[in-house]
Amino acid sequence: MCGGEELEFEMSDSEYADDTGLLFCSRGAVEAMAPRVNAHFARWGMQVHEKAPGDTKVKVLVLFCSAPSASYIGPSTFDNTNLNGIVLPSGNVVPVVDRAKYLGSMVSRDGTNGVDVDARIAAATKAFGSLSKLVFRSDGVSPAAKREAYVAIVLAILIYGSKSWCLTAELWGRLRRFHHQSARAVCRITMWHVREHRIRTVEVLKVLKLRSIETYVRRRQLQWAGHVARMPLSRLPRMFLTAWCGHPRPQRRPDFTYGESLAAALEYAGIDQDSWMELAQDRAQWKQLVNGIREPVGDVEVNAVLVRRAGA
Repeated sequence: MCGGEELEFEMSDSEYADDTGLLFCSRGAVEAMAPRVNAHFARWGMQVHEKAPGDTKVKVLVLFCSAPSASYIGPSTFDNTNLNGIVLPSGNVVPVVDRAKYLGSMVSRDGTNGVDVDARIAAATKAFGSLSKLVFRSDGVSPAAKREAYVAIVLAILIYGSKSWCLTAELWGRLRRFHHQSARAVCRITMWHVREHRIRTVEVLKVLKLRSIETYVRRRQLQWAGHVARMPLSRLPRMFLTAWCGHPRPQRRPDFTYGESLAAALEYAGIDQDSWMELAQDRAQWKQLVNGIREPVGDVEVNAVLVRRAGA
């Protein structure tokens, strides 16, 4: 729905800088079009990387996106779908994979965000470990500086791409555990301190002046939603924001959708779901609303052991 008018549109590709994602509806379409696509790029002096015998790395992949499992008689084999690599006329191969990185985010076969969340947690863990000795566990660095380093580097890596995530309770739990473990490590407290002195996570976050992971992610989701809402109706992201697929819904409850995720973010921020798009048209007002999200926690008394360990 665009401006009250129903429009039908299609999307065949996604292009950003030198990255291109092409959409095909069948394996046969890929086999027919891949040589033509490669030849087209060659006309402009560009070479599409094909996997030759002996190559260990490849930049061009085919991601097979499956239908819901209820659509198959044999879900484990996707009704014996051919998942072998696509053989090109040159003899090289384009591998068929179950996950692929595109624009820094992991896209999975089933369209859920579990793979991307795990990849972000792994990358953030590596970044935290690299800075642990010099920054987060150092006596010579103030808690305020540690917080800034954590937010600017580790947290930024953790929630990269989160603006379009559709997070289930399980995925929220994974992000929450990393955030809380990192905060405790910055304060130099272990689970022994937590049990012995009954230190709550909300106290740890307060000492470091950190917000909950929900607030950081919801802010990003609402910032992106507002940006898309202000786009002209001719832009694809804006069209997708209020679009649906004209196809019968399969049996069983559908997976958690972006619309449900956006509705949860609006409810978390206390923004009316019926009028949010009108509010988002005013960029300054929308920014103020999003940045003004408050934590659902009252006054918290911080444990003295925690204050001493954190050096606050």
